[in-house]
Amino acid sequence: MNRKYIQLMFLAAVLLLSGCKKNFPSDLDAFSLDMNFTQTEFKPILGQTTQFQDIFNAGESTLPLSFRISAVRTFEGKEAPELLKLFPVSIWKQPYTGTEKSLAEIQAKRDTLMRPLWEIAQHSGNLTMHGTSSSTVLKSYPDSGYYFDVEVSSNGGSRFFKNMLLTPLKEQPYAPFVESGILRPTITMNLLGDSTRTSVQPQIWFYKKGEGSSLSFKFLGPDLQPIKLSRFNNTDWDRLVHGFNKTFDKDSTSVRYDVAYPIPLVPTLATEWTSGGRASTSFTFTRIAFGGIREFSGVRFDFNIYEKGDWEIIFFFPDEAPLFDND
Repeated sequence: MNRKYIQLMFLAAVLLLSGCKKNFPSDLDAFSLDMNFTQTEFKPILGQTTQFQDIFNAGESTLPLSFRISAVRTFEGKEAPELLKLFPVSIWKQPYTGTEKSLAEIQAKRDTLMRPLWEIAQHSGNLTMHGTSSSTVLKSYPDSGYYFDVEVSSNGGSRFFKNMLLTPLKEQPYAPFVESGILRPTITMNLLGDSTRTSVQPQIWFYKKGEGSSLSFKFLGPDLQPIKLSRFNNTDWDRLVHGFNKTFDKDSTSVRYDVAYPIPLVPTLATEWTSGGRASTSFTFTRIAFGGIREFSGVRFDFNIYEKGDWEIIFFFPDEAPLFDND
C-alpha cells in the first residue's frame, strides 16, 4: 500500500468523523429512564389556589426539562376542554409581605392574566389549581374527575406520563368548615360565664352579607343581643387583621375592615397576621378578680376565607355572656 493511498484514507476518516460529530450522542442532554412523578393523583379544593410542588423526580436528566399537559379527558374518556380553557387568574407580580399599608398597595402588586385553571409549570412540573376554579365549571367529587397525560421533553428525548388523575373537591368558602356540628374558637383563655363563673365557649358563625370586599366581627349574648366591643378592652383593633379603614358601627357592637381576598392572601407566608397558614385574630380583655389580681381573658380564632365578599364572623355565646366586670 503506497504512501499516497494511506494519506487519502486518513483524510477520508477525518472528514467522516467531522461530519458525524454534530450527531454524536454526547452532544444531547441526558434524559433519564428513572424520571418519575412522585404523585399522580390530585384532589385540590375548588375555589382555592392549590400548588403541588416538588412532585417530579428528574433522575439523572439534564435540566431544565419542559412539561406540558396533554390529552385531558373525563373519567369516561370524553374530551374535557374546560380544563385547558383560559380564565382570568390573579397572580402576584411583586411579592406580598404583609406590611402593605392600603388596599391600593396590595392591588398594585397583583395582576390578572388569562390562564388554564389546571396548570403545569413549564420547567419544574409543579401543578397548580387556580382559585378561580369552581364546580360550575369543573367536575367535582363525587364525580370521578379527569384523566390527563404529561409530556416531559428536552433535546435528549421525550416521554409521556399517562393516566394521571385529577379529582377536584367542591368549594369550601371558608375554613375551618363544618357541615354539621359546632365551630369553636382556636383558643379561649380565662373565659368565664357572668352567672355561673364557669368556663364558657362561643359558637362561631360565618355570614356573607354581600359581594364587596370587607370583613366584620360581632359578639352576641344568649339573647342574641350584641355585646359592646368596648368590653374587649385589651384588643388591638388596629392590628386585628390585615385590613384597612376600620369602622365601628354607631353602637360599637360591630367592627368592619376593608380587606383583600383570599384571607390570608399568601397562606404559605408567615406574617404578623397569620398562624399556621391561617389568619389569626385575638379579642382580649382584662378584669380585676378576687384579691385584686388583674386577670387576662380572651378568644383567639384562626381562619381562612377563600371566597370574596362582605363577610361577617359572629361569636355567639348560647348559654351566658362572658364575665367582664371586676369582682
